[in-house]
Amino acid sequence: MSESSVKRNEIRAQILGKTPKGETRLVTLFGAEIELHQPTLRSILEAKDDADEATRTADVFIKYAYVPGTNERVFEDGDKESILNWPMNDDLLEVQKLIVEMTGINLSDAEEVIEKDPLAGSS
Repeated sequence: MSESSVKRNEIRAQILGKTPKGETRLVTLFGAEIELHQPTLRSILEAKDDADEATRTADVFIKYAYVPGTNERVFEDGDKESILNWPMNDDLLEVQKLIVEMTGINLSDAEEVIEKDPLAGSS
């Protein structure tokens, strides 16, 4: 096996050998403490396909809000209508802000980057 193949295998083992742990943040939502989990690449790409902004927004709470210190989601898909009828306030803005921070997305650049096909022009 060549030296570059050995190095490649080491890199692959380091990256793919374990699932990286995503970031979490505690936040208060209507007086209750919840834990936000960092979105995965898959969930970001799937959300991009949903043209309905209301659904995307409600899904942030359904998919990423957890009981602190657990892997149990606070909300279920059936809660979508209730979530969409919450009064708009600072708590909702803080959750959105933290999700954006955890993704590392620069909102002004994100749309242009997401629209590009990473494989376009490659052969």
